[in-house]
Amino acid sequence: MVFKKIIDWLRQPKNFGKILMMPSSFILNLVLIIPFSILIYLSFTNYIPARGIEWWRSDIVGLTNFIKVIGDERFLWALLRTIIFVFTVVPIEFLLGLGIALLFLGNFKGKKIFTSIILYPMMVPWITVGLAFHLLFLDFGPINSILLKPIFGEATISWFRDPLLAFLTVILADVWQWTPLMFLILYSGLVAVPERLIEAAKVLGASETQILRRIRLPLIKPLIIVALIIRSLEAFKVFDTIFIMTGAGGPGTATETISCYIYKLSIQYSNLSYASAASLIIMIMIALVTRVAIKPLAVKPE
Repeated sequence: MVFKKIIDWLRQPKNFGKILMMPSSFILNLVLIIPFSILIYLSFTNYIPARGIEWWRSDIVGLTNFIKVIGDERFLWALLRTIIFVFTVVPIEFLLGLGIALLFLGNFKGKKIFTSIILYPMMVPWITVGLAFHLLFLDFGPINSILLKPIFGEATISWFRDPLLAFLTVILADVWQWTPLMFLILYSGLVAVPERLIEAAKVLGASETQILRRIRLPLIKPLIIVALIIRSLEAFKVFDTIFIMTGAGGPGTATETISCYIYKLSIQYSNLSYASAASLIIMIMIALVTRVAIKPLAVKPE
């Protein structure tokens, strides 16, 4: 009787779907929800591994960590530095990607080869990019020895000792690596614009600039928003490149982004509870900003 009930229950499409979803639900709980729950728990405790007390036996301190983080001047500077980084690299990458995508709309010899070359930086690991740019901008690296020597003579520029120049090198590395992503997304959108609309606009006497402003860009607006959101989120998490190029934020804290600061809190200073609170605050901020950013993509009921 019981076996028959189980068979009948499984025969229902809705229940059978639940069975099929169980493995993925289990993996999702294992790799996402459980660690996230531990992170939330730790943010309300005073857990420090060096004390030798297990994390589940640490004292509950309520909102103390969150209050400290909000008043932490170094945290606020790291956050501001990260925002400046995002608002610098993303517009540059967008404009460069759009410009290259427009150039590639035409047909020319070797287009496939040049497309592959342009996409190459995106496939290079972050650590490799960081190491390459670190070597390029060393005191006796190629930038100083080959490019700038004819201008400044034997005098060398210490790129990684000056706060502004160090920040600039990190920006250059990010722009070099991620402009291809913008190009790829925008180019895929631009080639999908119906050619008949372009031809009709040309017949009516529209210039290339007018076609771009009135037809191409409005039609790929959702794609542009998605591209900007994806790149902004990725740029906000920048860590590997800075870790390799400037030692996770040098000189001093001149290039210390929020990811670098949280890394130092958790790994170097072993203050996991404080780092968890800082991470939660950042996550909530990103969720709110993303929620506002994707509003234009919402489908309005007819």
